[in-house]
Amino acid sequence: MFLKKRLNFYNRLQIISAIIITTGTLFLLSSSSVYGISRSGNPAFYFEKHILWLLLGLVGILLIMKLDTRQIEKHSLPIFLVSLAILPLPKFFGDLRWIRLGPLSFQPAELVKFTFVLYLADYLKRKLPLIREKKTMWVPIGFLLLITGILQLQKDIGTFAVIFFTFMLLMFLAGVRIKNILLIILAGIVLFTGLILMFPYRRERIMTYLNPAADPMGKGYQTRQSLIAMSSGGVLGKGLGAGERKLKFLPEAHKDYIYAVVGEETGFLGTVFVLSLFGFLVFSSFHLSNISNDYFIKFLSAGIGGLFGFQFLLHAGVVLNMVPSKGTTLPFFSVGGSSFLINILALGVLFNIARKVLIEENPSNFMDTYIEKI
Repeated sequence: MFLKKRLNFYNRLQIISAIIITTGTLFLLSSSSVYGISRSGNPAFYFEKHILWLLLGLVGILLIMKLDTRQIEKHSLPIFLVSLAILPLPKFFGDLRWIRLGPLSFQPAELVKFTFVLYLADYLKRKLPLIREKKTMWVPIGFLLLITGILQLQKDIGTFAVIFFTFMLLMFLAGVRIKNILLIILAGIVLFTGLILMFPYRRERIMTYLNPAADPMGKGYQTRQSLIAMSSGGVLGKGLGAGERKLKFLPEAHKDYIYAVVGEETGFLGTVFVLSLFGFLVFSSFHLSNISNDYFIKFLSAGIGGLFGFQFLLHAGVVLNMVPSKGTTLPFFSVGGSSFLINILALGVLFNIARKVLIEENPSNFMDTYIEKI
């Protein structure tokens, strides 16, 4: 009975993940065709690149599935340090955030989001007996500040937000004293405020967020068009491919505002469907974390769920003008090979975790909670 339930859960996780990737690919094609024509005359320009990244990601998943989680744990620190060393390289290549080699480009910030979670899972497991001591937090906080500093050279506050929220989630799950968590949050608020005040364009984004109607054809244009797209979709939407805002009325419709395309073309039901897909993926990650007996897997699974969840919330929040514009992509949907590949590989690690926890382990506490009943 337990084995059957575990296999059903494992299969549902893979099916839901496949649906997310397929749905995201359809909306990427729908939202990027106009931009593809502008760039190369080919409406499928971004779609074709997306498929290549998908094939590469699937190969990566197959390779990751052959690894033992203990191998991932053993090499988590070296992997993180390599990604940290790569993070500032765009400056040396004359770019802001990307390393460009001919037709290929890679954004190191996407990699460091995931590898920092890998490092934290390993570090927190090793330091768990000392987790309530304040000095235990200095090393990961130091790495967090170093990442933040490099990201600000790249004018990237969105990645910092995702990393910070995921960091705080893992600190809470590890059992860090509430007093210390509150101090870190307070320091984070001060840091975040300082990062906003340092750059005039970020201050302008805050003012636009507070009053987008003040400059509807200027700084408030994207927000206004995004809200028009979401509201015009109604309950059922205009139909897949029939959206109008993506016809360059809404800048970056294929990247930072693709959820608005979902709302316009499939309506309220479509946005709820996408929300439900991410909800299942995130809570599945948390459930795997809850039932595993290995603390590295507990933290890693929760961290992957946190990355997916916080990226979705920030992206949807920007589209709905619930938070200021941050330039956060929607995992598996937005154009961007680096982001897509890293998210696919993170999904592969999650599959590896699920196989180990649900099939190789024999947890007696796999009870009928809400997540198994979906």
